[in-house]
Amino acid sequence: MSKGFCPKANPIIFIAQMLDDITTGNTKKDGKNFSFWFVGRIEKWCKENNIPFDAKRYGLRNTEDIEIKWGIYKKGDVRNLWASNSDKTAMSILIRGDFTFIFRKADNHEEQREVRLVNEGDYAIWRENLEHTWRMDADSEILTLRWSQKEYK
Repeated sequence: MSKGFCPKANPIIFIAQMLDDITTGNTKKDGKNFSFWFVGRIEKWCKENNIPFDAKRYGLRNTEDIEIKWGIYKKGDVRNLWASNSDKTAMSILIRGDFTFIFRKADNHEEQREVRLVNEGDYAIWRENLEHTWRMDADSEILTLRWSQKEYK
């Protein structure tokens, strides 16, 4: 008698159903059409970029709950425009490199704060009311996540 898990239903059907619950890929390849974003509002991003949307192909990557970006940048890269996060809280984690954020409030451009991520694992979390820009002080890789903030009582 086998000690492993064996579903009583038809194992071929079970495996097919289980495989629909798994999405795999490569962040660099999967994010190339969406400015490095590889998890998030894929269906919306496809429409914005005139890319056919295939729910089976994008699988669990297509979600309204979280957005994930694997950013790859070269030393000297600069974001020249201020970006907001619309309705999302965001977090960026330094994988490798040297990355400086500049933040300001959307309604007060006088006050700014620089945050430098220089050690692997350094991170910054910011709310949706902040605008940001950045510069690369070395070749860098950054993992960025965005999500809707819920109020906890």
